[in-house]
Amino acid sequence: MGTCLDRTDCGYEHRIEARFCAHCGIPTQGTCLQDRYEIQALTNKDRGTVTLQAIDHQTNLSVTVRALIPSTTTDKERENFLQDAELAASFSASITDPASIRVTDFGQDGPVAFLVKSAHQSAPGASTTQQFQPRFTQATPTKLTTSPFSIDNFDDLDGEETQVRIAVPGKIQREAQLQYTQPGFSSTPHLKPADWLTEGNAAYEQGHYEDALTAYDIATQKDAIIIEAWSGKAATLLLLNRAEEALLAYDHAISLCPDEPELWTSRASVLHELHRYKEEMDCYDQALKLNPDYVYAWSGRGMALAEQNQPEEALIAFDRALLLDPHQGTIWQAMGDTLYSLQRYEEALIALDRAFALDDNRASLWDTKGNVLRHLKRSEDALVCHEHAIKLEGDNVMTWFDKANDLRDLGRFPEALEAYDHALSLDTRMAGAWYNRGNVLAALHRYDEALDSYNHALQYDDGLLSAWYNKGSLLHELKRDQEALAAFDRALALDVHYIAAWNNKGLSLFALGRLDEALAALDQATSFAPEEPDAWYNKAVVLEKFGRKQEAVTCRDWARSLDQQAREQEAI
Repeated sequence: MGTCLDRTDCGYEHRIEARFCAHCGIPTQGTCLQDRYEIQALTNKDRGTVTLQAIDHQTNLSVTVRALIPSTTTDKERENFLQDAELAASFSASITDPASIRVTDFGQDGPVAFLVKSAHQSAPGASTTQQFQPRFTQATPTKLTTSPFSIDNFDDLDGEETQVRIAVPGKIQREAQLQYTQPGFSSTPHLKPADWLTEGNAAYEQGHYEDALTAYDIATQKDAIIIEAWSGKAATLLLLNRAEEALLAYDHAISLCPDEPELWTSRASVLHELHRYKEEMDCYDQALKLNPDYVYAWSGRGMALAEQNQPEEALIAFDRALLLDPHQGTIWQAMGDTLYSLQRYEEALIALDRAFALDDNRASLWDTKGNVLRHLKRSEDALVCHEHAIKLEGDNVMTWFDKANDLRDLGRFPEALEAYDHALSLDTRMAGAWYNRGNVLAALHRYDEALDSYNHALQYDDGLLSAWYNKGSLLHELKRDQEALAAFDRALALDVHYIAAWNNKGLSLFALGRLDEALAALDQATSFAPEEPDAWYNKAVVLEKFGRKQEAVTCRDWARSLDQQAREQEAI
């Protein structure tokens, strides 16, 4: 047996041949990600990510691997992580500083999304002398236009993932419903296997899982071919977070009855917990071969596809399940969640209303409907939904976060601030809440507090692009331009095409008297977005300082033309 590299918070013992921890999903020692990066050790852990030391077998050099923890991150977070990694790798390709750390690769292997960092390797004999020295001149702008704060908010964190519901073990015909008021058994050891099975089922339904496991164990010891006891034992082990043992129990049950689709579907739910997604899908396929109309295999398959970021395929599976049984509220909700992820908000609302018609007492359903309504610009209705969700489940951090977003969109900033603070009292490490809290404080002109909120957000997630940009813009407003430059550079390292960051970086360089660099930054902004008037106005100001009057006039005229076009477009 081996032990998870995260010995502090996980410490799960796994098979020697396992590539990923069966509990948290991170790579095990010796795993080669994409047959290239051999994992050696865990060096750091933050919320949602681990930092790993590895060997690159193509270069035989030591590299750093930063990976998302599969058990604590969503498909959307993995998608955003890989997109950010791609941009960082693109930007890193242009870095030649030998002391720099660059993103050199990224990808996904099994359940793990990762990026690779390494020191820049200079070509032999390459010079490290800077080729350009900026001019430092005191100057005051006649007209400078700051790009607005980013309004990218963390609304995509709304809602909780839909999970496969574990059925009561087996299709068991109970001989009698036992009275079960406390842990422990009143029965005696001479009971028949069927009696122990009944004891186990009663304990399971009462939530006394250790007692249920004891009863199922005795039943299987007395009769090794009692399928319902093996199935019950497996379901109980899964609820006790003993997934590897649960899988063995289901395997034994299937060996006794390989033609039962329910067993294959239940086995799939265990494989999902173990992050063995391909095998999970194989189980659903096997269940559907045995019974093409087995609704729970279709719904489980749909939920698995949704979590694997295959939403269109998931919708097909949900459609099939609901054709077979339109009274499954959980599946209607899962369909609504999936349509919401595809930004098909009107359709999502229809699916969620069908779920409400079947059961309107689920907090997660109210929360998701609220998020859909907010995206439909119906923030008042969204707020009603989120407040109802809080009545049903008052300690759900995501619902408080979503309520705060509604209040923010309605311009009720003091109330939004209170709601963000309440969310953070439930989870102080929630980067999205710190970031949106900073936006609200900035709207209230409480800039120092807003800056503190952005710093907290970046402490918990240093890949928040908009937080770096907004922090830089605030620092510029506070005339702390040297610090602002560092923030803008971090934003541009994540997205080299971030136009507003190039514009505002130009403003900070201008304020510091570094005119050559300011002009270069504004050139980047106008080349990436020639339709953006702010950068052209600012470029005109810098050109005037250089005495390049005609070029300045041309830039200003073009900026005015763009402003006029925008006003005409708004009037249509």
